[in-house]
Amino acid sequence: MWVRMRSRCYNHYNLVTEHARDPRVLNPCARALFSVLNTGQKHRINIMSSFPDFLKRSYASVGAFEADYVYLYSDFRYFVKHLEEVGGRDRFCQEIVRPFLERGQTVLTPTFTYTISGCFDVLTTPTYLGASNKWFLQQPQVRRSEHPLFSFAALGPRVDLLWNVGKSAFGHDSVYCRLKGKNAVFLHIGRPVSVGNTACHHIEQSCGATYRIHKAFHTKVYRGQEYVGSDYTAFLRRWDVDGQSFSSYFAKAAQALQEAKMIKTAGEDAPYSEISCYSYDKALLFLSDLFYKDQRLLIESDFLQY
Repeated sequence: MWVRMRSRCYNHYNLVTEHARDPRVLNPCARALFSVLNTGQKHRINIMSSFPDFLKRSYASVGAFEADYVYLYSDFRYFVKHLEEVGGRDRFCQEIVRPFLERGQTVLTPTFTYTISGCFDVLTTPTYLGASNKWFLQQPQVRRSEHPLFSFAALGPRVDLLWNVGKSAFGHDSVYCRLKGKNAVFLHIGRPVSVGNTACHHIEQSCGATYRIHKAFHTKVYRGQEYVGSDYTAFLRRWDVDGQSFSSYFAKAAQALQEAKMIKTAGEDAPYSEISCYSYDKALLFLSDLFYKDQRLLIESDFLQY
């Protein structure tokens, strides 16, 4: 049953997302082709198999099975055509993560709520993100982190990574810090890499971006009846510079990752059909180096603070 859980807490404020939506419209006439982008060369393999088989072949081709942690981003507007084939939304989401769980890997995904006031319940507060993110929270074995704005959910044998995280969303002892050195990858299913990656805010905080500021929130965090804490913080964009919104823009970073041959991609020859994978540690190190060379890497603005 596909049920949205309701929270006993109120005053959730759905912040406007800083990650722009891709404006392209899905072309329903998808070709039955399978492509792999490794070193810039495109190989096409005809696919006539089931959706679960397609996923396994795609995961293998992009190297996702080699990781211990899979950080999942998803946009299923293309792949939703397979819902009937696999038996509904619940089974569909199961098939997305099943190959990783069968191999002893841990899968985590954002379950952001942007709860800037009131209370946040780790067990019951729903996420405002997509179908896969909501599905994670409905699983009995799920573990969810405690940050009231930027929480994560995980399934698999190493979910304790999300237990009692630090109060900084992107800084010390955050999920982003804890994933370093843990053999993690980013995996984008249907969601173009260029659309965005929230890890950019970890880079901005670590490298000292001047167009963002630290802000604390009075939101009270609970785990059921257990009080966890308050005064969690996030590194958020400034609003005090006339004519500047400092909206996140990941297209330049994605292009740099692609040109450096760090992204492996598989998928059908249609919009939102790609499955892309790249190393967590290597990407953050690479983009941090680029940020120090140009602090405008992750925004559209030409703003520089002197």
